[in-house]
Amino acid sequence: MINFPSKEYGGISLKTWIVLIGLYLFPPLFNCFDLDDQYFHNVLWFYYLIPTLLIVYNKGTKYGGLAIVASSLFFLSDESFQENGITKHEMILLFEMITINLLVSIIIGILVKRNRQKQKELNHTKNLLESIFHNLDIGVWSITNRKSLLLSKGIEKIYGLSREKELRNNQFWRKSIHPDDLSIADEIDNKWENSEGYQYEYRILRPNGEVRWILDQGLPVFNENGEHERYDGTNVDITRQKELEFHLKESEERYKSLVEKALVGVFMIQNHKLVYVNQWITEFLGLTEKELLGTSLLNYMKEADRNRIVNHFQKLIVGQESFFIDEIQITDQGEATKYLEIQATLSSINGSLAIIGIALDVTEKKKTKDELEYLAYHDSLTGLPNKHYINKEIKKDFNLSKSLGIPVCIMCLNLDRFKLINDSFGHQVGDQLVKMVSKRIIESIKLRPNGKAIRAEGDEFIISLLDSNEKQAQNFARNLLEVISEPFCLVNQEIRIAASIGIAKFERDDSLEEVIQKASSALHFAKEFGGNQYQLYSSDFGKQANRRLQLEQRLRKAMEQKNLEVVYQPKLDLFTNNISGMEALIRWNDPILGEVSPIEFIPIAEETGIIISIGKWVLETACKQNREWDRNGYPKIHVCVNISSKQFLQDDFVKMIKHVLNEADLSPEYLNLEITERIALYDIDDAIGKLKQLKQLGVSISLDDFGTGYSSLSYLKLLPIDFLKIDRSFISGIFENKQDVAIIDSIISLTHSLGMRVVAEGVEDEQQLNILSEMRCDEIQGFYYAKPMTAKDINQFLDKKGELHLVDRG
Repeated sequence: MINFPSKEYGGISLKTWIVLIGLYLFPPLFNCFDLDDQYFHNVLWFYYLIPTLLIVYNKGTKYGGLAIVASSLFFLSDESFQENGITKHEMILLFEMITINLLVSIIIGILVKRNRQKQKELNHTKNLLESIFHNLDIGVWSITNRKSLLLSKGIEKIYGLSREKELRNNQFWRKSIHPDDLSIADEIDNKWENSEGYQYEYRILRPNGEVRWILDQGLPVFNENGEHERYDGTNVDITRQKELEFHLKESEERYKSLVEKALVGVFMIQNHKLVYVNQWITEFLGLTEKELLGTSLLNYMKEADRNRIVNHFQKLIVGQESFFIDEIQITDQGEATKYLEIQATLSSINGSLAIIGIALDVTEKKKTKDELEYLAYHDSLTGLPNKHYINKEIKKDFNLSKSLGIPVCIMCLNLDRFKLINDSFGHQVGDQLVKMVSKRIIESIKLRPNGKAIRAEGDEFIISLLDSNEKQAQNFARNLLEVISEPFCLVNQEIRIAASIGIAKFERDDSLEEVIQKASSALHFAKEFGGNQYQLYSSDFGKQANRRLQLEQRLRKAMEQKNLEVVYQPKLDLFTNNISGMEALIRWNDPILGEVSPIEFIPIAEETGIIISIGKWVLETACKQNREWDRNGYPKIHVCVNISSKQFLQDDFVKMIKHVLNEADLSPEYLNLEITERIALYDIDDAIGKLKQLKQLGVSISLDDFGTGYSSLSYLKLLPIDFLKIDRSFISGIFENKQDVAIIDSIISLTHSLGMRVVAEGVEDEQQLNILSEMRCDEIQGFYYAKPMTAKDINQFLDKKGELHLVDRG
């Protein structure tokens, strides 16, 4: 057997070329046998179609046409060597044959081309289907009634089995089903028996023990006669999807649990009704989910909050708001008031608009906020509003009253000498006193519905009286002063205190701050005038304030430049008609201001604390002067020095007295200290203790201004007093007022019964002297007998009175 090389020439193998050449050469061999049959020649002509068609089949119509031309030329050349040559008839027949051959070649070529194109497409589709069938992860199967099984490679991947071995058994799927899902296999069998389509999800076990989830779908296929031929189906590995489902379900359950058990309320509203509430909401409102769903959230709000929340909902729906936060008040089933902070936004649930939101319980936060606000606007000690309250509420009331033309008065109240309370008893007692005073103010204001009290600071209060004119304000102030002057029971004793009040009425174009400032200015002058009184604001206060400031500054300079002077006023003993003592009085003649009355500058000295240094200087001056009189041969008398309450309350007061007496070389028995009842207002035990020490030292004590204080009779028996001085206010009315006469007579009788001597101040004429003598008053002091004089003038006075025997109090 000859093996031809496989090399190709012109796209045709060598073997094919040899066959074609042989076919072309074969017909002329018949001519060598001299066959003259014309018919036979014609048949031979068609014989040349055979190689032509082979070429057409292999190379196409173009090469087939060339083959016809070549074979025709070959045939003509062969005929031309015949004896008769080529006849006309043969030429015509040759042309017909060539045409026929050419048409046949073209048609055959076209058909072959189309056939090859379709075959190519079929091969492509087949390859594509095979690729899809075998390369997809999806398993495709088909089983006929004869149990012939067709499987794709995807089945191998899903089941982890080999098609050549395990998958040849058409029951492989049943053997792979997870034991817990075997019931599904029975259901699939029933579907096959009934020729019904099916779709199931179940688990399979791979040979390595791995569990996979598959989606098994099968459809029955019927022939044109309606007979069931086979089942076609797919197996899809849905393990990943199932895992995602499980995770999603797990997440949903977790999130659902989080929402249900959340520490905040969650709700959903559709068509104005609650369609979802979590457990927090039900517990907060004290209602069940069934009772809440289908109802309106607005039903559980206070009326004041509903319109505001409805407005928020409407803005969400029309897009004016994307989110809102608001606070509402809720009343639960137990009628308890609670507060919720609502946060809500617009969403879409199942194609319908919905408002979803959360609710926070801010009840405690609200209470804390209210408490903080209360603390911010109220005084922690008294519970009264503080200065911040003025801008928050008082200003609103003030502006409203101003716009309506309603009269308004503002009062500033301050306790007199409150610092002495703190200095004597400590700040704790002072705070208690302020607290008790505030209660009395509150009780007084209750009688005026439009009144409000504020603790500004310390012992200062501001009182607003709306719809009150000046007269009504003055009546209120008068009653309030009386209420405050009533004794307070503190530290197991009675403590009395007074107050000063400044009053200012609202004038056109006044601001609240200006009215308060006016009232404060009026308060200042009420204190300057002695306290325990009220004072209406006057435009003259500006001038007086300037005067006061000038007095304070000049008073300090007077101390530095020694412009103060001590004068002395003698006292007369009515029984012996002799001088019984001298009262040292301070005078101030300023180079710029001129003569300034003690009534004007002493309160300033008290308020500024200068009185302590002034009092010590007067005491030193008076003691030295008395010792000088003694050295000059004048009879020994005591000198009386006024002691302010501030000076007396100094811890080292007794020690200071001793020091002054030692420095002046004056015996204590020639010093008389004049005190007022105010020293007993703050710490009676301390006052009695100091007075007893002074008595033991040998210093005598006078109680000045008796009858004008707050506790005259109650403290009189407790204080170790030697002299009691009747205030000049009683003496001046001795003729006009029978009550004054009765009071003076009672004071003298009481004083004598207690073993004290009585001194009447302010005696101006002989008639007053006679009446006092009849009442058995011990001593007098006043212009009738002698005016206050300088030390030099006192020397001359004593010389003129030389014929009188001076009373020796030693």
